[in-house]
Amino acid sequence: MKIILLGCGYLGYNLASLLSQKAETEVIGLPSPYTPLCSNFKEINAFSAKDLDQVDFEDAVVIDTISLLANNARSEDEEKTLRGVEEKYEFLLCQLKQRGARLFIFMSSGGTVYGNAAEPICEDAPLHPITLYARSKTRCEQVIRQSGLPYLILRLANPYGGHQTTDKKQGVIPILIEKALNHEAFEMWASPHSSRDYIYIEDFAWAIQLLLEHQIQNEVVNVASQTATSLTEILDEVQEKTGQAIEIQHVNSEVPVVDQIVLNIEKLKRLTGFTIQTTIQEGIAKEIKRIKKEQGGIRK
Repeated sequence: MKIILLGCGYLGYNLASLLSQKAETEVIGLPSPYTPLCSNFKEINAFSAKDLDQVDFEDAVVIDTISLLANNARSEDEEKTLRGVEEKYEFLLCQLKQRGARLFIFMSSGGTVYGNAAEPICEDAPLHPITLYARSKTRCEQVIRQSGLPYLILRLANPYGGHQTTDKKQGVIPILIEKALNHEAFEMWASPHSSRDYIYIEDFAWAIQLLLEHQIQNEVVNVASQTATSLTEILDEVQEKTGQAIEIQHVNSEVPVVDQIVLNIEKLKRLTGFTIQTTIQEGIAKEIKRIKKEQGGIRK
């Protein structure tokens, strides 16, 4: 099986590393902090027909990890911005279809497209995207369904783990760990009581492998842990495991924030037999070990 990942950010780099254990993988996209780490990266603009000519998509599974908008994006003309995103994906999907791609896997945002959900929410629930970023994901989902290209839309929870840069203020778990180890303050943009559904990156990669092995297509699937964890619980876990107190600075978010979200993964389980392998406590412990190693040694 040949897998081509679009985008070499956090998801693209880490998924390529994990999926390469069982498949031939290639990563294409624009340069990022992750590209120097990626041995199979090719600089390609995925929305340029000329650039796409350099890639053999025949019978490939294409996993899209590109995000054209940041999760805190704002726009004075939202409809114009969203239409621009739609047009890029209409072009990309048409190109992939013409070039013989087997399957297109899209990373939607399970953490934002549903709005708030205190109980595990299913794929057929009404969508309530409250940010421009979330609305861009739902618009892309519509374009993908209408493209005629076999697809999987994965409504992903909050992934963490593996190599993750923290300079973009994304990824609350590695940021908290680094702040603890470096004795720095943490800027908290959401309520400490807000809860999210977190999934360890190795579990996410395994879910993709199972979906491919079971030849699932033309489905929308939640990929998550089905466990809600509050910011307070994560903060307490990081402080306990590092032995370091973290100073908290509360900051107001410039965009609406989902306060509670947990995803129902019964469909994923039914389709593939998936089960979570890494608890949030185990995942945080792994991340502390990784980050200490990357910082050049275990600190006391």
